[in-house]
Amino acid sequence: MSHYYNCTFKITFIFPLLFILGGCLGTKEIQSEVYITALGIDYSNDVYHLYFQAYGFTNVAGSDPSTEPAPIVVGHGEGETIQGAIDDIEKNSVNPLYYGHIQTFFISKNILDGHLDEFFDFFSRDYYLRYNTLAYGYEEDDIKEIMNVHGLFYKPPILTFPYDPNEQLFFNSFISTSTVQDMIKRYYEPVGSIMVPTIKISEDYWMEDNKSKNILKISGAYFLSRQEFNGWIKEEELSGLDWFNKDFNNMKLLIKDKSVSMFIETIDYHIEIVDNSIPKYIINLDIKASIRENPKNIGKETIENEIKNIILSQFQNTFSKGLEINSDVFNFSEKAYRFKPQSWTVDKLNSITEHSIKKFNIHVFIKDEGAKK
Repeated sequence: MSHYYNCTFKITFIFPLLFILGGCLGTKEIQSEVYITALGIDYSNDVYHLYFQAYGFTNVAGSDPSTEPAPIVVGHGEGETIQGAIDDIEKNSVNPLYYGHIQTFFISKNILDGHLDEFFDFFSRDYYLRYNTLAYGYEEDDIKEIMNVHGLFYKPPILTFPYDPNEQLFFNSFISTSTVQDMIKRYYEPVGSIMVPTIKISEDYWMEDNKSKNILKISGAYFLSRQEFNGWIKEEELSGLDWFNKDFNNMKLLIKDKSVSMFIETIDYHIEIVDNSIPKYIINLDIKASIRENPKNIGKETIENEIKNIILSQFQNTFSKGLEINSDVFNFSEKAYRFKPQSWTVDKLNSITEHSIKKFNIHVFIKDEGAKK
């Protein structure tokens, strides 16, 4: 009798486990999946082109550099819709594709100029995609070449600048990173602009194994406003944004003709809005700096004036370049729109000209003398 009860108990206990284990039979093993870490998107010849940068599981999980670079797999699909391009590559993939690790989007000018609505619609319908995914534009370089750039010391691309920019931008703060969420929030705004940093390949700075080493760096930025593409401004002409970057990190500044090396420690700015037929702005900027090197023993007052001249020159250059492409690159109009929305029409808010800046007050405080010769 006890033998009967023991058998009954074993069957009762084991039988439900068969259903639980059976439910796992269709689950893919992680090493059999292809992990997509970046997507590139373009539109040409009436067709969407999607580029997939992919790794195996070990490449995503591990970050230790090896003696040989881990292979980068770049796939390409095309279709009349973005989903059609995804379907095209999925049906030609030898392994299942997993999209939960996508960290970066590379977006072409052709998408930014006329096809962002379709991109945002696709993005909102795919539950694997995250709104905090980083977004970059690309211009002249082939997107497949951009996706094939390894990091230094054979590190995989996911440990390079476009995927984890915070550390890379520690001393290069002029451009804030942009996410898909940032783009969507600003795209439908009646004022202000969207800035999408652009990426390029450079071989001018590093060598690896005695050969020129390709790296990815910021080349400039695309600008859009009121759902229209404005244009592109190169990196050197955007240096005025340094002084208005809320993500500011410690920044180096060189006064070339004085051989003075500075460390900009803090930046604080306040913009006053002046009532007029069209809004005008008073900019108040406070800079705290320290001297890293001063071999010619230049006086503090002279250095302060030099810094003011540099800031004013950089600001005027960037502001003018924005006007050339009809873009409010500093988003001054957004401040007037937020704080005094009833004072002006949208057209007047967007009437940014060279006369919109009524005054620019710059105060520089140098807290120490630094190293002298």
